Order: sequence, then structure tokens, then C-alpha cells
Amino acid sequence: MPARLTRKPPAAYHHGDLRRALVEAAAKTIAERGVDAVKMSDLAAQLGVTVGAPFKHFETRLALLVAVGEEGARRMVECMDAAASRETDALEQQRARGIAYVRFAVEQPGFFRVLTRAEVVAESPLVQQLATASEQTLDAVLGRHRRGVRAPEIVRRSAGLLAAQALTYGLARMITDGLLGDIDAKQAERLAFEVTDVLGTGLGDERAS
Repeated sequence: MPARLTRKPPAAYHHGDLRRALVEAAAKTIAERGVDAVKMSDLAAQLGVTVGAPFKHFETRLALLVAVGEEGARRMVECMDAAASRETDALEQQRARGIAYVRFAVEQPGFFRVLTRAEVVAESPLVQQLATASEQTLDAVLGRHRRGVRAPEIVRRSAGLLAAQALTYGLARMITDGLLGDIDAKQAERLAFEVTDVLGTGLGDERAS
């Protein structure tokens, strides 16, 4: 008697965690070819699912990009918090956050690039919430709500921190856009350490007083 053949169901209908796979695949595409290269049909083909399968998890392409941005925000905050936790001085904690920010951008450019898209920020309460939390952290460092902290001190601290933020953001964008050549995570971290020296030079008087 011939062996009974069992037909395997199409792989398209048996993808373990399609939602997560789509987010990771989209981030990889963005890292390699940019945000505009993300297409739902291409991701479906890449993951071996039907063209309509991704839409069961994300109604639109923007919804997928928002999910990528939110996952990236979680990972970035985790990296920055871990770096800050190794420092005790408030200003050095901010410097550590800036360095971790640049390293994250280099190591995970797909997630980083989405986080800088205005349409993603506008559609994501989570990303907006994280931005608010970052502002509150800066307030604590600047001493805006503490008695006895003079306005000129706050202005000087604000200028230094804003300069450091601008430098780290600009450095991260320049590296991920390939404007500085082929730079690995360690090299990026070293560059970030050097540019964030503004935290030490620009705020040294306040820290010593």
C-alpha cells in the first residue's frame, strides 16, 4: 500500500510572529536603502507571506513605520538609560546618554532613521511621551525648578546642553547618512565622546560652584 502523502500547508499562513518579523524586516530595509524603500508587498514577498498578510497587523505603511519607530525608541531609551546608570554626576549622565544615542544610531540605523521622521512622531503617542520624559530629565539637570538656581546659570546650562544635543544628533545623522565614511560603533562612540566635551567645558563653572 503506497504511503499516504500529507500536503503541507503553505508557509505563507504559518509565520510564527509576523508582526515582529515585519518590524525587523522594515528596519533592515531602511538601514540598507532608506525609509522610502519600505513597501508592504516587498516585505510580504521577503517573509514568504501573502500580499494581504501584513495588513492584518498594520492597516497602512505608516502604521508599520510607527511600530518600527516605537520599537526603536524603546531600544534607544534602554541603551541610553543603561549608559547613564553608570555615572553619578548629572551632567556626566547626560553626556553618557548622548554618546549612547550616537552608538545606537550607528548600530541600529534602520530604527534611528524612523525616529527622526516627523510623520512618525506625529502619529506616535509613545514617541511623544519619550520626548517629554527627555525634557523632564533636562529640567532636572538644569535646575529649572529648584530654588536658589539663578536664571543666568540656567541659561548657560541650557546653552551647553542644547549644543551637546545638537552635536550628538548631527553626528549621528552624518554617520548614518555616510557623510563621514565607513565608521563602526567604537569609532562613533569615540567621536561622540569628543564632541560632547562641550558638557565639560561649557558647564564647568556651574559644576564647580
